[in-house]
Amino acid sequence: MKISIVMPVFNGAAHVSGALESLLGQDFKDWEAVIVDDGSTDATASVVEGYAARDGRIRLVRQKNGGVSVARNRGIDEARGEWVAWLDADDLYVPDALSSVAALIDAHPRCSCFQFPYLEISRTGEGDRLCGSAAYSLCGGCEYSGVEAFDILFARIATAGMNWQPWRFVWRRGLLPRFRTGIIHEDVDVLPLGMAVLDRVFISGKPFYRYLPARAGAATESFTPRRVDDILDVTSHVYSCLAASPLPEDVRRGFRSMLAVNLFGYYLATPGFAEPDCTRLLDAFAAHPQWLEAIRWPPKTAWLKRLFLRTLGVRNTARLVGRLTSYKGFHKLSK
Repeated sequence: MKISIVMPVFNGAAHVSGALESLLGQDFKDWEAVIVDDGSTDATASVVEGYAARDGRIRLVRQKNGGVSVARNRGIDEARGEWVAWLDADDLYVPDALSSVAALIDAHPRCSCFQFPYLEISRTGEGDRLCGSAAYSLCGGCEYSGVEAFDILFARIATAGMNWQPWRFVWRRGLLPRFRTGIIHEDVDVLPLGMAVLDRVFISGKPFYRYLPARAGAATESFTPRRVDDILDVTSHVYSCLAASPLPEDVRRGFRSMLAVNLFGYYLATPGFAEPDCTRLLDAFAAHPQWLEAIRWPPKTAWLKRLFLRTLGVRNTARLVGRLTSYKGFHKLSK
């Protein structure tokens, strides 16, 4: 079997049919779908069982609720295909997604991982929007070493971004890293650095995935104290992994900068992520000033960072950076 599609799902009865229909509509046929029901309390299992009765390539695995990392690892364990792709229960594949992926796999036999931009589904019917950092338009369509791909996708100010969601990767199953359990943001924690050690990676300029934003699903949670704990846990863990990594220092510095920019911009400027959680984050940044120091400001403006840190302190500078970045804007300033 060529491709295993792993779908973690929790209480997805309202939308899992759409995801499965997009899979059944593929023109490529050599696939299986491993649906991991992570302790749903709604009709998710019965909906999936109905599809499994229609098509033997769909397989339901049920487990007690353990969180999305546990469900992803279970899906990896259950997968039988040579390659693993991901599909969240409320997202969709484009019609030729799997045939496009299979063609890339055949055309690039040295690659162990393929990475993609994505389409964002409009809630207003205005049509899908192509999403992804400049990495895909500037560097898509080519093979790279794992270190080069990591640099392009996660470390260069002009191109990098939050490119680490699992459903943007297709991995050779035997090389797919396992997710740390018990935390949210399990993708940041594992996938970028896991990709960096691979021999060859292909970055595509063509999307194969349709993502529905601002939704509650298997891999998302509302802003909670637990989520703040996990943000800080993941950030600390990534820093420790980078310290032990053989990546070139400029690449490590770039990833630390990108991670800090996105943390500040997203979590300090996102509606709904309010006090006291912002205060906890700002306190953590004050306790770890190296997180803020990691940000590479636009050329010839580094003196501003030093001035802000001296005059405003770490906490207020962090809040200012959060407002400036607003999740995406800071990278635009640096082009």
